[in-house]
Amino acid sequence: PERTISVFVMGEIVAPGKKEISSGTTILQFLAQSGGLGRFAAEKRIELHRTDAKTGETTVYLFDYTGKASGSRIASSTALVAGDVIIVPERGLFE
Repeated sequence: PERTISVFVMGEIVAPGKKEISSGTTILQFLAQSGGLGRFAAEKRIELHRTDAKTGETTVYLFDYTGKASGSRIASSTALVAGDVIIVPERGLFE
């Protein structure tokens, strides 16, 4: 049987909240399952908050939905893990 995990999404997303997804789901697939980005989403600075189970330390990774940003961004193929929180911030005025 396929294992399900709980992840959370908030901000400029069509269907925010706690989601039960299949283990191995990528961040891009997850955003699609959550109804897609909201009208005012900052597509280039979506945040993935991941907490290390051993240390309790949270690391924030940036994801660019458009795929155009360079630098230290995670790939659209990044698999989510249990407890991940995705925050889709609102776009700034000149973004």
